[in-house]
Amino acid sequence: MSEPAAEDRSFEEEPTDRDLVLRSRSGDQAAFGTLVRRHQRRIFGLGVRLLGGVADADDLVQETFLRAWRALDRFDEDRPLAPWLVRIATNRALNVLDSRSRRTADELTETIRWEGPSPEEDAERSRLREEIMRALDQLPSDQRTILVLRAFEGLSYREISESLDVPIGTVMSRLARAREAVRKRVKR
Repeated sequence: MSEPAAEDRSFEEEPTDRDLVLRSRSGDQAAFGTLVRRHQRRIFGLGVRLLGGVADADDLVQETFLRAWRALDRFDEDRPLAPWLVRIATNRALNVLDSRSRRTADELTETIRWEGPSPEEDAERSRLREEIMRALDQLPSDQRTILVLRAFEGLSYREISESLDVPIGTVMSRLARAREAVRKRVKR
């Protein structure tokens, strides 16, 4: 029997996150680079929504993957990688938000200014988006985090619960309070 043609081998499956984690633990930096490329967009989007700016989101991506690299030996490779990365990023973002809350109101306004939508979007949609972001900025960080993870990142209640290490009931009640607060602020 002959060997499969070279073109048949080109359809090999991409390695799973688990495979890449195991290879990364062995020092394979290219495998870890693949993990970064695979998950960085999600972490960046989370950073923009939680921290309000592209530069802060870039920093969050770098810090998240640096911390993940350092803690890779403690990660249970039989669990999904994405929620673990989201948890690292969320914890770091909450630390940043906590340090911001200690600043004066003037400094805070300068720091978290939302850059807004692109110019080609219509004015009403732009106004509504800005109102929603202002309402998000006014939420307590625990409510804002859960609302962003659910509404913008599409995480399930269970994934949020695991990412933040809080009971599902807590996730649901904080989410309900956050949604109600945003609705009230946007209606005004």
